Amino acid sequence: MGRPRIVVLGAGLQGTCVALALAHRGHAVTLIESRPFPLSAASLRNEGKIHLGFVYALDQSGATQRKMLEGALCFAPLLDRWCGELPWHEWRSEGFLYAVMPDSIAEVETLHASYTSLSALLSEMAEHELCCPGYLGRELSWLWRAAGEDADSPFDRGLSMKGFFETEEAAIDPRHLAARLEDQLRRHPLIELRCGIMVDGAERRAGGFRLNLQEAGEASTLDADLVANCTWSDRARIDATVGIPADAAPLCYRVKHQIMVEQAPGMRPLVPITMVQGPYGDVVPRRDGQVYISWYPECCTYFGELPPQQSLEDPEVAQSVAERSLTALQEWLPDLAGARIVSSAAGVIVARGSTDIEDPQSALHRREAFGVNSYDGWWTVDTGKLTNAPQLGEITGAQISEAVK
Repeated sequence: MGRPRIVVLGAGLQGTCVALALAHRGHAVTLIESRPFPLSAASLRNEGKIHLGFVYALDQSGATQRKMLEGALCFAPLLDRWCGELPWHEWRSEGFLYAVMPDSIAEVETLHASYTSLSALLSEMAEHELCCPGYLGRELSWLWRAAGEDADSPFDRGLSMKGFFETEEAAIDPRHLAARLEDQLRRHPLIELRCGIMVDGAERRAGGFRLNLQEAGEASTLDADLVANCTWSDRARIDATVGIPADAAPLCYRVKHQIMVEQAPGMRPLVPITMVQGPYGDVVPRRDGQVYISWYPECCTYFGELPPQQSLEDPEVAQSVAERSLTALQEWLPDLAGARIVSSAAGVIVARGSTDIEDPQSALHRREAFGVNSYDGWWTVDTGKLTNAPQLGEITGAQISEAVK
């Protein structure tokens, strides 16, 4: 074939990574996004944690931990390859404190054994086929350690916490990452970014595909030789229009709010915290003084087999969720007393599973069954976690590039 038309659907982090991986190889790409701006939905509305596998301690096979480690160690090196060296030291949080809650569905001994296995997995990854591994601009040295009983806990002293683990796991500020990647997309001469376009579906045609689009209320079509479907909650629906079978395991869709607050003057600065194991929450201080918070029983407002139909942009709902979540967390973390809500925004989480995370047997405690699948010129990319987006972007870019030859 001559120079093929490659179209990537979805300009979240996954679609952005596929487009950058292809452009890095010299391929022209059209990147289509339904929202007015790229990287403005789930890629932005999250805590920014680049998972090392700690939160998946209930996967006794170790498969999820391995996939998280692989994705985390590829994350910064691949983005640096495509964008130039990024200021990870400015975007990176301090290490997460894992707090074992009084009614955790996993005992401290179970977590300790899982984290020990994680250390063994890390020792196997001195090399990686995709890149020279590194974690957010630095090398990992001790990975995790149990905190002593005399550790300075941020939790209310009257609570019967089961234990604490200090880790090297960190989060990045997704606002800075999104801004930098959007700039890269708009400046790259081989990437055509088209926003505000809905994909109704697609059909196979001789030698390629015809995409059926909606833009500003007007229907249009776009022909493509090769397509990578990197959409998030719409991926299964769009895949079905070209005859790609649905996932064998059931998908679930959740709506979870990203809540940003500012601590009251005089309070001790918080450290990054993940509460395990069950439906609890996270706290992630940003370098600009804002703090990301989540309390799962309040900030997760939808769980279902189909994508949510309600608006994700209702400010009254967002404010109410933020108020309830902050009130709940203040009972655990005294240094959130008097905190001021800055913003609250909903995002969609897509994963395999039919029961929620309070169930120890829930498939949500395993995230190993995701990746890249190709169907005669059509690629569908199941991201799994934000952590793995660059890794899967590189894999997809390499496969499409090979198909072009």
